[in-house]
Amino acid sequence: MALWKIFDRVEQVVALIALLGVVLSVLLAGIGRSIGLPMAAAPQYAQLSLIWACMLGADLAARQGRHIRVTALADAVPTHVRAALSLVILVLILPFLGFVAWHGWFLAINNWERELGASGLSYGVVTLALPVGAVLLATSFIRRLLSVGLAGLLDHSADPDAPGGNAARDAEDLL
Repeated sequence: MALWKIFDRVEQVVALIALLGVVLSVLLAGIGRSIGLPMAAAPQYAQLSLIWACMLGADLAARQGRHIRVTALADAVPTHVRAALSLVILVLILPFLGFVAWHGWFLAINNWERELGASGLSYGVVTLALPVGAVLLATSFIRRLLSVGLAGLLDHSADPDAPGGNAARDAEDLL
């Protein structure tokens, strides 16, 4: 469990760094253009940072059950039906993520020699976000399933790390 907490924290920090990379790339490009020193590689750095921020952010949201969803049907049915709906969704999502990871890996490998504009970086670094994100998402869905069960899989209020959840009780035990 402690290893997962470290992993989760590292992923959160990397996602924030990627988001900061988007902001800084766009900001520096705008400032550079306004003072007559355009940064030719800024759009490529922004693209690289944005795709990684999106994939890591999607995984962070999935781990907490905070993806956008329509809950009218799920809220109107009993818990066992909600669990069945979650199972159907999982049976659809996990193979799709496997498909994305498999084909995304080959996309990244095939684009490794391709240069990302003026940045000098490999375009494979950009496309690698797709299979890595898919594997992270699949792992998070499975971890969430194991921690909150089928009925709580897509319910953010079932988050064991939320205030009042297991993490809060663990912290209280330490004090």
